[in-house]
Amino acid sequence: MAEYKGANLFLNIPVRVAHDNRLKDKDKLLYGEIYAMLNVTDSFFMSNAKLAERLNCSEPTIKRSLARLEEYGFIQRNNIYEGKQIVRRNISLGGFNSDTRVGSSMTLPPVHERSEGSVISDPDNRTINRASNRAEEDILSGKPDHAPYQEILDYLNSKVGTSYRASSKATQRLIKARSNEGFEVEDFKRVIDNKVASWGKDPKMSQYLRPNTLFGTKFEAYLNEQTVIDQPTKRAKGYTF
Repeated sequence: MAEYKGANLFLNIPVRVAHDNRLKDKDKLLYGEIYAMLNVTDSFFMSNAKLAERLNCSEPTIKRSLARLEEYGFIQRNNIYEGKQIVRRNISLGGFNSDTRVGSSMTLPPVHERSEGSVISDPDNRTINRASNRAEEDILSGKPDHAPYQEILDYLNSKVGTSYRASSKATQRLIKARSNEGFEVEDFKRVIDNKVASWGKDPKMSQYLRPNTLFGTKFEAYLNEQTVIDQPTKRAKGYTF
């Protein structure tokens, strides 16, 4: 079973959970930890002791929080037995999206139940949290990383006249997150071309031709922009317009 120490970048706490007055603050943070781990590993196996350590509370507090989350339909717990012995515990997301008592809109991507209570997100609705946390896990784990950081940064620097380094961990996280979403080198180059065309000649906007803007959460929108084409110079009566 893969080692998982907790979310590295952020927790997903949907509006319905965050605004439910029946839950305590620790309950909401615990839900965020559960959802983050499910997004990264597709199953929840962190112990109560580890959760208590991460949330700076006692194990009884964790047990009470789990009980409340299950009572109100936010999670489901399932003990796995070998004979009469409990060998592990699985936690999956509950059916609260259909509970009209809390909030008015669904805030989570569709999930499909798999065996033994684990869940997987619909492949057409991958979350930023999943991609970002996986990118962070891979970068910090020391696993071989073949992402084309250098090629992408060389292209950006050649277009903008900058000297961004491919060794920057912050930049690597952004590129890795987008790569985990299925984008390729040519997509990065197209985003750079699109934004150089639309921002390059604007002194106020050209400052945003940098990795954390180009390769962030608006990447796909930038990718699908129509490339700006310079209009030919018009002449009339000897003047240039």
